[in-house]
Amino acid sequence: MRILLITLLLISAPVSALSIEWIPLVTTEKNGNPLSVYGNTVLEYRNAGRGGIDWVVTGDGPTGGRGIRELWLFDDSAAGIFGTSQATTLFSVISNSIGFVMAGDHNDGFAQFFVDDIDVGTYDMYQAGNRILVVTGLDSLAHTLKIVQLGEHNPNATKGDVAIFGGAAFNVPMAAIPEPETYAMLLAGLGLLGFLGRRGT
Repeated sequence: MRILLITLLLISAPVSALSIEWIPLVTTEKNGNPLSVYGNTVLEYRNAGRGGIDWVVTGDGPTGGRGIRELWLFDDSAAGIFGTSQATTLFSVISNSIGFVMAGDHNDGFAQFFVDDIDVGTYDMYQAGNRILVVTGLDSLAHTLKIVQLGEHNPNATKGDVAIFGGAAFNVPMAAIPEPETYAMLLAGLGLLGFLGRRGT
């Protein structure tokens, strides 16, 4: 009975293979454009700064930096100007991994990150610049990215701004991991063998 229950759980339960990690931005060509991530070539870079903005900004918070170095989602609540904003972009290439390339400094606060409308975390960006929030283990498709400026910051930050260099799409070779259905079939076979073994005694 236990074997059957475990088998059913493995068949029906979704298995999350997402991996989320902050890594340093080592190469800064084109003001934040990484040429590779984990040694894997960047297939497409969605620029939030110099050379044209590839991000759409919405919300009622002030913004800046367009076409300069990075996109700034400002938090001016200390000046009595309240409001939050968000920046979104869509890749045109299919990939299984993405990176949010960020440019935080002493003005930066909390930002919330989404891939394909899946929340991948809220992080304090105070003095956390020149880093990439890497998300691997995604389905292979053209992903959307969204960064939300929450208008919040820790006591050390001057403001709650969010500064964005851009977004990178790349592929990470996936290890040969058995699918959940494979495990389920294996357990079902073991359960059947156990059942037949007990019947024979």
